[in-house]
Amino acid sequence: MLGWLFPRCPLDTAGKAWVERRMLWLAGRFGIDRLRNARVILPTDEFFPADYTPDEDGAARCLACLCEYMGVDPFAVRLTVLEDVHMPGAAGLYEQRERSAIYVAESQLDYPDQLVSTLAHELAHELLLKGGHLTANEWDHELVTDLLPVFLGAGILLANATVVSQSVTYGNANYWTIGKQGYLSSITLGYALALFAYVRGEVKPAWRKHLRWDARCSLQSGLRFLRRRGDSLFRPDTVETASETPTVASVLRNLDHPSATVRLDALWDVADHDLSAPELVAGIAARMSDRDAEVRRVGVYTLGRFGAVAAEHRLQFITFLHRGNPPLQAAAAAALGGIGVADPETVRAIAELLGNTEGEVAIAAAHALARIGSAATAVIPRLIEVLEWAGGVGDLDRLEAVAVALRAVTPDALPRIREYFEGRDPEVRRIVLQAFAGKAMKPPKHDDHQQ
Repeated sequence: MLGWLFPRCPLDTAGKAWVERRMLWLAGRFGIDRLRNARVILPTDEFFPADYTPDEDGAARCLACLCEYMGVDPFAVRLTVLEDVHMPGAAGLYEQRERSAIYVAESQLDYPDQLVSTLAHELAHELLLKGGHLTANEWDHELVTDLLPVFLGAGILLANATVVSQSVTYGNANYWTIGKQGYLSSITLGYALALFAYVRGEVKPAWRKHLRWDARCSLQSGLRFLRRRGDSLFRPDTVETASETPTVASVLRNLDHPSATVRLDALWDVADHDLSAPELVAGIAARMSDRDAEVRRVGVYTLGRFGAVAAEHRLQFITFLHRGNPPLQAAAAAALGGIGVADPETVRAIAELLGNTEGEVAIAAAHALARIGSAATAVIPRLIEVLEWAGGVGDLDRLEAVAVALRAVTPDALPRIREYFEGRDPEVRRIVLQAFAGKAMKPPKHDDHQQ
């Protein structure tokens, strides 16, 4: 009974705000009519070849269908099936070219539901990357690539393929394996589909019966929430103004909004649009005591972007350093680095976090010390201690962050560091020396569509 009176969103504040914000962004890029007029693509013979064959020709016919549904020129992409050994851990890959290349793993051919999900994701790359809407350098570009098919009517295909179960026979033994495919969960995709239906005015979409049960539950609870509460950035009355640029006045107004989603969106706007007006400081500072944990965290982090202007809130940042909430601790460390605090007591408090069991806290502390620079010389012994420990246990992310901090604090230490790590693990030594040389680590090979 109470669930109907007080319906809840199936996502937390951050996940909810991200999906709604990006759906609004897609409306600005592709036009809301693409969503309103989209044909909902179902995993049925009506939409895909009934005589599908598990080979490259069968996959090519599925790709041609998806090109039609998603509005992609079929002659702009070329499909190649590769043996799984050539695509370790990847279901599909996309290479942007004059005629872009889409690769799928051979094992996908035996599972048409997974195959069409992979192909839809790769075609979304074609629309977003080649279309100039997004770059591969944006932190959420793979997530947006999973979201675009929802906007275009193909979201059911991705939601149904998020969990992969297969029967494997090895000798006389037979067992099941369960894995994950894609970047967005079935719950997230279910809520995105609820937004899709909500803006189209669909109260009980007939197509929901084609969804796997967890995505369908998310869709239904999301629709109840949206109909009863209307608490969404992506609504029928907002989709037409998706491309409007936020102003200082609109951000200040939204920072005090009753909806945590709107307050969080306002904080993200400050960062995304590089808003730096001093009059924003008081409104952002008020969010450090917000009742929503994610709004508090982002409020702390965002305030640190204002540098010395936000220095009056230093004591509150230090208080957050000592609280047992890792995301808030990481945000407070980043904020202190942003405002350039250099007093010995604060520097030592930040340095203590370098050994935190939560990697995100330790890395944020290292980045803060790197920004403080030579004013943090008192904690050089601590930096070296953690550097040695991180190298010993193989915590390479922490190792690199601490090495960068040490270089910023004492750049003349390179000869000693080189000697110190001589004869140690070659990978550890490489990371440390590259950090001291100011060179970014070579990123690992990226598998486009996770399997």
